[in-house]
Amino acid sequence: MRIAKPKRRSPGTPAPARDRRKRLASVVRRVSGAARKARTGATMVMVHVPGTIQTTLAGAHGTTSALRALPDPTLRWLAAGSVGLGAGLSLAGAPRLLVAAGVAPALILGAAIVARPIEPDVRADGAERPKHGTNHG
Repeated sequence: MRIAKPKRRSPGTPAPARDRRKRLASVVRRVSGAARKARTGATMVMVHVPGTIQTTLAGAHGTTSALRALPDPTLRWLAAGSVGLGAGLSLAGAPRLLVAAGVAPALILGAAIVARPIEPDVRADGAERPKHGTNHG
């Protein structure tokens, strides 16, 4: 059994008007469907954005507070480990996004170190301030 090949028109031959109308109607349906989906998606995103932003800010504040409580040497070691991880991933040929994800904690830790309030080791009366974790009464 032979299957007949469809006949092709030469590129210069115009398509019948009926084919053009069908194609145009198909394109219009697809574009309007895509626009409808985009509108629906944008509406859903706009409804959820305020709650997402509030949750993200609360999480960031909690994380920053927890990081500020850690001693400087610990923060520095964690940041160095994160930079080392990013460098290792880069040398191994990992995708840039993965390398950035490896280095991102170092940026956060650095920001926590820089944003930490500076506390002098000596009080105004000249007495030495107690170190964290010790009780001087």
